[in-house]
Amino acid sequence: MALNNILNKNFKTGFTLLEMLVVLVLVSFISVLLLEGFSYVLHLRSSFLDQFEDLQQGALQEYWFRSTTAAIITDYYDGEHIFKGEEHQFSGLTIAALDQSIGVPTAFTWKMEYADGIMVLRYQNSKDETWDISHWFSGEGKFSYMAKDGKWHTNWPPKIGLDIPQIPKIIQFQGQRRNKPLTWIIKLSENNATR
Repeated sequence: MALNNILNKNFKTGFTLLEMLVVLVLVSFISVLLLEGFSYVLHLRSSFLDQFEDLQQGALQEYWFRSTTAAIITDYYDGEHIFKGEEHQFSGLTIAALDQSIGVPTAFTWKMEYADGIMVLRYQNSKDETWDISHWFSGEGKFSYMAKDGKWHTNWPPKIGLDIPQIPKIIQFQGQRRNKPLTWIIKLSENNATR
C-alpha cells in the first residue's frame, strides 16, 4: 500500500500526447469550418451589394428615360423641335430635361447607337452634349410609337393619315439588361395638338 501511495504521488496528472493531438485536430477542423462559413457570408454580402447596386443603377436609368419622355410637349406648327421618331432615335421638346429645371421647354434626343458589338442608349441635351445612359452587348434595340388608333409605327409621324397628332400616344423602348430583354412603355400627355 505504501508503494501505491508513493507511485500515485509521483504520477503527474494531465493530457496524454494522443489526447492533445485529438484536441488540436478538432480545433483546426472547427476553425476551417468557421473560416469557410465566414468566407461564404462575405461572398454573399458582396454578391448582394453588386446586385443591389445594379438594381439601383437600372432604376435610375429607367427613371431618367421615363421622366424626360413622359414630359414631351408639342412645338409650334413651324417650330424646329417638332417631335420626330425613328427606330433608333427620337427628338423633340420636354419639360423635364435632365440638365434643366423642370417646366422649361428644352430640346432633347434619345438615341441608340451600335458599334463594336455594343448598343449604347444615349441622351443628348439642347447643347448637343451626349451622355451614355446604358449599354448592352447586342445589336438588339428599338423605339416604337403608338398612334391614337392603337397601331404601332417605327417612324413618327407615320406616313399615313391626315389627322396625325404631333406626338404619339405611347413610346416603347426595347433593349436589354444583363443579356435579358427589357421593355419600357411610356404614355405621353393627352393634350396633343395635330400638325
